[in-house]
Amino acid sequence: METYVALLRGINVSGKNIIKMEDLRPMFERMQFSNVATFIQSGNVIFSTKATPESTLLKKIEKALEQELGYSVPVMLRTHASLATVVSQHPFGHVATAETRKLYVTFLHETPSAALQETMLQLASAQEKIHFIDRELYIAVEKDMSKPVFTNVLIEKKLKMSATTRNWATVNKLVTLSAR
Repeated sequence: METYVALLRGINVSGKNIIKMEDLRPMFERMQFSNVATFIQSGNVIFSTKATPESTLLKKIEKALEQELGYSVPVMLRTHASLATVVSQHPFGHVATAETRKLYVTFLHETPSAALQETMLQLASAQEKIHFIDRELYIAVEKDMSKPVFTNVLIEKKLKMSATTRNWATVNKLVTLSAR
């Protein structure tokens, strides 16, 4: 059995696409996944199933969610091991406990091309730093920055793919919860 974390994009945001976590768990159980658990309202689902190619699981999950909910929900999927790697290789880890920064990880559907990454890197500033590693975009933002540049909408537009962002505390908690 493999443990996966499904990161749902665009649910429970500004009163749109509301999915209660107590309703989401049975949806995943009906997909024949076991040990299903959710974490906070932003759409984080931890589950176990036999090791399966990611593309196969994504199709299954996205199709089932659309049938149940009546609208499309993009999903980023990671194994526990890959999520643990995301945490261990965080390029801004040295400021993870600093009081002057907020840290985020944006999970992407695929690794963006070098050209697309360069386009994003040009938008970075001293107050908002970014770094790509594989299918993740790491973001470090000064806490006093009034309006961050790297919103999920901008990231998806510039990289031309679905993405979903989680704060550093959530990412670390998902690693802990998926280590079962």
